[in-house]
Amino acid sequence: MSTGFLERHANELQREAQQTAERSAAAPDDFWLNAAADNQRQAAREAFRELELVYARESGELLDMRFSGPKANGSISLDAFLKITEPLNKAWKAAAFRLRHGVVDGRIGHDIGDILNLKLAGIAHGSTHILLTGNGATDLAGESLLRETLTQTFRLLSSHNDDFYDAVDAMGGRAAQYVGEALKAIGTAGLSAQFTWQDRGTVNFWNGSTGEVSRIRALLASVSQPQVYEETLSGTVAGIFDSGRLDLRTAAGKVRIRFPLDMIPLVQRFQIASQASIQVQTTRFSDPVTKRDVVTYQMLRADE
Repeated sequence: MSTGFLERHANELQREAQQTAERSAAAPDDFWLNAAADNQRQAAREAFRELELVYARESGELLDMRFSGPKANGSISLDAFLKITEPLNKAWKAAAFRLRHGVVDGRIGHDIGDILNLKLAGIAHGSTHILLTGNGATDLAGESLLRETLTQTFRLLSSHNDDFYDAVDAMGGRAAQYVGEALKAIGTAGLSAQFTWQDRGTVNFWNGSTGEVSRIRALLASVSQPQVYEETLSGTVAGIFDSGRLDLRTAAGKVRIRFPLDMIPLVQRFQIASQASIQVQTTRFSDPVTKRDVVTYQMLRADE
């Protein structure tokens, strides 16, 4: 159903409920009229609630999570639900902190949680279908912290060997660890999962089958403690991307540097083909499968 239809339907139910409520107030002893007024008020509330979820979905503020399996036949235990959602909540806050400030360590204040504003929006069609909403509002630079956080979450869950370490680095090791805890809880509960998130007309979907959950868990478990150090890279700016990346052509070749949302105003001052010296945090992962190092760069400071 279209948004316009739902709006008209909700407003019509509200109008009818108001009319019946007025008649009920004039006849307080009419049991059936009072019952009809209550039912119509409830129907109007449910219609507007459905409309709110449609608005949230269309604005990229709704995450749809479904769990299935022998132990989730229309229900899920409270223990399993908390063991899955608590680390996910921690993962999203840690990832948002990383994306906003560019650092992994540090105390995650209430401001990050307030910006994301994650809420349990509903339990639909059985308690194995969970709906979460968040705050998709953009900042002064036009960026949405919720959108960036969920984008990196789906990227990590869908990653393979070639882009896995970059996806881990984008979210930060702490957030990736929490994702691993959530996946472990899903597996321990004997469940599979499906996450869906619509953003700007694009539907992001993760089919977390038992095998897929095990695959991502194995990749996360294989991540050893990386080498982390600071260095300065100098070269020519070769590209700036709205995905939070800057390409720098150095004497050793082109490198791609990730920058946090906090640094967007600084990065916007760079010009293509201009010279720049950028202090970065270099993270060097050792991939046990390919027996090679995977290196990522995070901008700390820059001199034009």
